[in-house]
Amino acid sequence: MKPSDPSDLLREKFVTFQREIAELKRSQREQEENCRCREQDLLTELFEVLDAFDSVENNVRRRQQPLEKTSLSLLNNMRAVQRKLLRLLTSRHIEVLEFPDRRAKAEQCRIVETKRMPERKDEEILTVLKKGYIDTKENVVLRKAEVVTVRNAE
Repeated sequence: MKPSDPSDLLREKFVTFQREIAELKRSQREQEENCRCREQDLLTELFEVLDAFDSVENNVRRRQQPLEKTSLSLLNNMRAVQRKLLRLLTSRHIEVLEFPDRRAKAEQCRIVETKRMPERKDEEILTVLKKGYIDTKENVVLRKAEVVTVRNAE
């Protein structure tokens, strides 16, 4: 049954438009959430690639023998790729978490191991096992650093 009064017709169109707007807003929110999830998944995978670079570099540093020319060239090429990846993240406001005071903060670190060292203060970072990353634009920690800290209290 069609409304015969023009005001009823306008009211019906207005209600229809409001429903369409609400549906569009819901759809937009859903798309934004999907985009954020995909972005977080991609960042997680990029962080794992950077972890692999760090692991290779740490293994090379532990070697007792000097590297031959070819190995040294490969290592330098790998470092160049790592720097490019870090620049890419920096251009997107994503930085490696820094700890200038060498203190572990719960919102930035996941303590995976502790060591007793009476000459040092509790929660002092001894080793960063995996770097953490922060979105400096949004001030959001994207991945906490995994660290080894001092813990003297029992």
